[in-house]
Amino acid sequence: MEGAEKVSGLKSTEKDLKYLAADAKRHGATYARIISAKDIVVDRRVRLKCAIPICSSYGRHLMCPPNLMSVDEFKAILSSYEKALIVQIEADYNSSDRSKNKSLSKELEDEIVEPNELMKELHGLVNHVEALAFKRGLYFATGLIGGECMLCPECVSPRSGKSCRHPFEARPSMEAMGIDVLRTCENAGLKVSLSSREPVRWTGLILLD
Repeated sequence: MEGAEKVSGLKSTEKDLKYLAADAKRHGATYARIISAKDIVVDRRVRLKCAIPICSSYGRHLMCPPNLMSVDEFKAILSSYEKALIVQIEADYNSSDRSKNKSLSKELEDEIVEPNELMKELHGLVNHVEALAFKRGLYFATGLIGGECMLCPECVSPRSGKSCRHPFEARPSMEAMGIDVLRTCENAGLKVSLSSREPVRWTGLILLD
């Protein structure tokens, strides 16, 4: 199978990149675009927004700040990468409709895709593409999701001393690493809207070399 074909050498080829982008779309990505790693914007202020106002996951998730490497350390590592695949999953979900209208019909409720489900779908997609890139010889491929890791109903407490229940699947978000998702998507020619009236897009990233 082509997906399991090992490509010699570490550096990604045009064939690798096109295959990974196409495969991401086959597995649920609405948009999949190869970008230069130099177009990924890292800003310490993104990490600041995890703490002020404090996110409910801050300090409680193993894959969330402050339980991760520093933004500066991540930025230094990012400089070793040349390419990345940015993926987005889009669904019609209007949070303003749900918050303002408490009497949504059952039919409409069934049509609405909950953001949590989109986050889980994106997480699975990122894991899949990262694994596929690894099989093709890009063994430094590293995936980043959107939003907090939701593999478990409740994350292991960092103070418990227990290990992650899903160490090979759990991934931090782009935001948790200090990536400015809006400006990065802008550089990739992809849309991100902060308005709840727009279709929801969850964005993930797979770093490639």
